[in-house]
Amino acid sequence: MTDQTPTRQATRVPVGEPTVLSESSSPAVRTEAIHLSTSEPNEFWDLTGLVRDVVARSDVRHGQVTVYTPHTTTSIVINESETGFLNDYRRLIQETVPEGVYYEHDDHSVRTENLQEDEFINGHAHVRQLMVGQPSVSIPVVDGEVLLGQWQRVMFVEMDQARERRAFIHAQGV
Repeated sequence: MTDQTPTRQATRVPVGEPTVLSESSSPAVRTEAIHLSTSEPNEFWDLTGLVRDVVARSDVRHGQVTVYTPHTTTSIVINESETGFLNDYRRLIQETVPEGVYYEHDDHSVRTENLQEDEFINGHAHVRQLMVGQPSVSIPVVDGEVLLGQWQRVMFVEMDQARERRAFIHAQGV
């Protein structure tokens, strides 16, 4: 192969303490928020350790944990955190949904909905999000263990540009 994609760190891991938004003991429920400062498009943040920590702090033995992002140009996905695969994804999504081509979302001469004064040109990021993932995933919790496969990781994906972001982790059960 002549076109080598440079090796990148596969994922970033959040630093800092999450903020507790709610908790109760009967039934066991805990919701925490993590703040992320993304630095580039198609950036992956590995939330797996944090998800397991929230479940442990929640005392949920049997139930589920939901990981959610409130941003329309980000996704929560479960997949393998392996540099080659993530580089393959980055290359394919750039080829499939490139920046710099016409997106009606970015054409303010025809768009009339959900406009704001400091609007980014990010139609490509919205299309990428809809193609790649969803704003949340739910994972079963059994005997206090988050049921992920051997190579599965819970990842936050930035598809737009460097921005301040949030993700919420909500564990509930008995």
